[in-house]
Amino acid sequence: MLICESRSMDVFHNLAIEEYLMDYVTDCGPILFLWQSECAVVIGKNQNPWKECRLDWMEKEGVPLARRISGGGTVYHDAGNLNYCVITARETYREEQAYRLIFQALERFGIRAEKTGKSNLSVNGLKFSGNAFAFRKGRAMHHGTLLLQTDLERLNRYLGSMVDGIETHAIASVPATVTNLNLQKADLADAIKLCFQSEYGTGNPAYYGEQDLDAARLNEIKSRQISNDWKFGATPRFVVEMEEKRLEIVKGEVQNGIYSGEAFQDIVFSLFC
Repeated sequence: MLICESRSMDVFHNLAIEEYLMDYVTDCGPILFLWQSECAVVIGKNQNPWKECRLDWMEKEGVPLARRISGGGTVYHDAGNLNYCVITARETYREEQAYRLIFQALERFGIRAEKTGKSNLSVNGLKFSGNAFAFRKGRAMHHGTLLLQTDLERLNRYLGSMVDGIETHAIASVPATVTNLNLQKADLADAIKLCFQSEYGTGNPAYYGEQDLDAARLNEIKSRQISNDWKFGATPRFVVEMEEKRLEIVKGEVQNGIYSGEAFQDIVFSLFC
């Protein structure tokens, strides 16, 4: 059993740590990773960024786009949001156990939460957590957002389609009305760590810090996370009508018409930003 907390507020750095822990820290039993980031929008592995978020507003206001390795929908991060990640062996992973971890932590503050929809957590019918999953190499990752004191006005401003008329089989986010839990990050993090110890193991957990990471491997993962090839190029094939032309986009690149061979994000930014 291992607990890791990040001091970094860099969304790409922390997403890279999640992937690093999943792929390279495989001999410590269940892992809990807690982190925050500055303002950012994070899409699921199989989503279309132009359909899921307002890249024009994000570009103007210096808000980065990130793509994670798990499925699920688009989420907004800022310093008022706490992110939790549970990693286990695939054969021992139980979805309900990860949810129970959060429910038990919140009960310490008198908050009774429930699972709603496919993978949301809600209180009084309002969503405060979106969750997603990744499975590979015999490992399972279950991670989610926890809205504590998030700027909900900015959340609503950045989430939504930038380009109309996109035809795609990419996973679409399911809109939900959200709320903050109005808890302090440190208090909830401590509660989650205590509940993790009781839920996933016995005895004292090991603590993993930045100094325990292989910097070269971590930087390699982070470089891919930051790249446009990952953020935009990993978008599933889609078709969109633009300037009265029907364009096909594969791996982020236009396949036909006068824009053939150009990166779609460059065309869109020149038109909208």
